[in-house]
Amino acid sequence: MLARRIGVMAVGTGLLAGGGLWLHQRAEAKDRPAYRLVAVERGDLEVLVSATGALAAVRTVQIGTQVSGQLAEIHVDYNDRVKKGQLLARIDPTLAHQAVADAQATLSRALAEQQAARQEEQRHRLLVQEGLLAPSAFEPMQTRLAVAKAAVTSARVAVQRAQQNLAYTEIRSPIDGVVVERNVDVGQTVAASLSAPQLFLIANDLSRMQIVVSVDESDIASIQEGQRARFTVQARPRERFDGRVEQVRLQSTTLENVVSYGVVVSVENPEGKLLPGMTARVEFLVDAASDVLKVPNAALRFRPETASGGTPASPAPRAARARGERPAAQLWTLENGTPKPLT
Repeated sequence: MLARRIGVMAVGTGLLAGGGLWLHQRAEAKDRPAYRLVAVERGDLEVLVSATGALAAVRTVQIGTQVSGQLAEIHVDYNDRVKKGQLLARIDPTLAHQAVADAQATLSRALAEQQAARQEEQRHRLLVQEGLLAPSAFEPMQTRLAVAKAAVTSARVAVQRAQQNLAYTEIRSPIDGVVVERNVDVGQTVAASLSAPQLFLIANDLSRMQIVVSVDESDIASIQEGQRARFTVQARPRERFDGRVEQVRLQSTTLENVVSYGVVVSVENPEGKLLPGMTARVEFLVDAASDVLKVPNAALRFRPETASGGTPASPAPRAARARGERPAAQLWTLENGTPKPLT
């Protein structure tokens, strides 16, 4: 009976010891840090500067009018291709025709007055030469003739001005291009007294476009003329387009204490896939390397610490910090569950 009781106690003690060892090992495993390992791979690396801009035609012309009036005709619409000198619209020319007729009548009257003044001046000149008229009496005749000549000159200028205003009633394209905007309709009255209203917006050639990108001042030193760039647009997210830096503008803009500079990227658009106004996400290629070893940036930022905490396991970062320098990047591996620096 005593032997059986001793046996039971021995078994119970063994179970307690085994259970305590299992709990201790489980606690150690729980306290042991978990690490995520990544593979070192070979591949290509690129250094990029990203920015956003809008696509636009290289050259756009705002077509306005220098005369006021009611639009009688409109001959083009959105997306129409036009040639230089082509008639786009016509303002009602009735008042302009009347102004030309009035100016021509004024010129005719001035010519008649000039002829009368010349004849009178010639008659008085003969009288002065024959001694029948005092020279002082002849001077008003000369003055009258000079005034008549000036009136003729002014009348001719008025006729030219009226004819030019008549020509301005025909709105013609100054360049070859495509109509991007049409802001008027037939019957609408335009007033050019204060400023020339915009009737049409014409882009000269959409087969070659540009992107004006705002680049932060911290990255502008990495952008140079002729540098490669690539971009995407939301309308074609799976396509990537290429471009080149054409200009780095010296003028800066400040928005919410952020200084940026304009960078013009030239883009070829032979198929017409890109449209004016599209938002482009541009990446400037600053540097590149091929067939190199690659690891994620997070692996370079890893700094293991000792069990007591705070002190890096590798002496290199600690020595660099002591000298006031930035620690060099260090890769680590696991040996028996413990991080070891790679040399």
